[in-house]
Amino acid sequence: MERTRCSGSGITYNPGSPDLHIHCMFRRVLLGGIGASATAAAALSYKQSLAEEKMSLKMGIFAPPGGGKGTVCKKLVRDYGFVQVSTGDLLRDAVKNKTPLGMKAKEYMNKGELVPADLIHEIVGSHLKSPEVMQKGFILDGVCRSKANSEFIVDEGLTPDLCLILDVTEACVQERLGGRVIDPVTKDSYHLKFVPPPPEIADRCIRRKDDYPEAITKRFNLYQKGLKEVLSVFPPATVKKIPGEGAPKDVYLHVQKKVDETLAHKKMESLFEGGADPKKMMSALNALSWVLTRGSSK
Repeated sequence: MERTRCSGSGITYNPGSPDLHIHCMFRRVLLGGIGASATAAAALSYKQSLAEEKMSLKMGIFAPPGGGKGTVCKKLVRDYGFVQVSTGDLLRDAVKNKTPLGMKAKEYMNKGELVPADLIHEIVGSHLKSPEVMQKGFILDGVCRSKANSEFIVDEGLTPDLCLILDVTEACVQERLGGRVIDPVTKDSYHLKFVPPPPEIADRCIRRKDDYPEAITKRFNLYQKGLKEVLSVFPPATVKKIPGEGAPKDVYLHVQKKVDETLAHKKMESLFEGGADPKKMMSALNALSWVLTRGSSK
């Protein structure tokens, strides 16, 4: 598509697209004189254009057991259309659908052996590079559990734009997982404090072995020990930590803010195609961060 360059700001944009509105905003930011009301309006226009374009994002999410990343992933899939990618799910689907890689994996599983890392990487890589996933964007959920996993993702050209850490203490994890029980008949899950089982089935509910205090502590420590190494492969600027405790809606607001900021920065990079003055580019990016911070607050 033909693009037009602004001689004043150095920004290129697609005439007739939402880029034009964003271009106008950043031309005013770069040249000075944008007011608070115009900034708020521009922020709304900007965020609306991101939603309309359904920009893709490569993202990884990290949290300890019971950290809430499953809940966050479901909301991100619902609101942004990203594809949630879990190694376990991909492996089970490959075996179920009898794909060539799935059949190779099944041979190891039938012998009670671990599926080799290189085979798992092939399954994950082929899925991540599929046209649908590349178009929609993805969330790596439990894919990078070791430094080797992260290195594979980078080597395949799939480095996340955003690595989001849900910061949760062990005390919170103990409370969340320690009160979890399961009805062995229906397989439904309950929580003794937050969602207690009905009185008529309470006596038959059981707790998983992994949900006892000693096991929870072990799992939490293993996660913390491996996290730094897993993230060391990715650019530090992509790693963002947010509060993972509190009401789910509040946690998700923090998540949305980081996702929106990252999408917006990707959009800005596209606006500067062909090059622009570095100082002006940084000025615009800083202004954009301020706009989005202001526009995302509720």
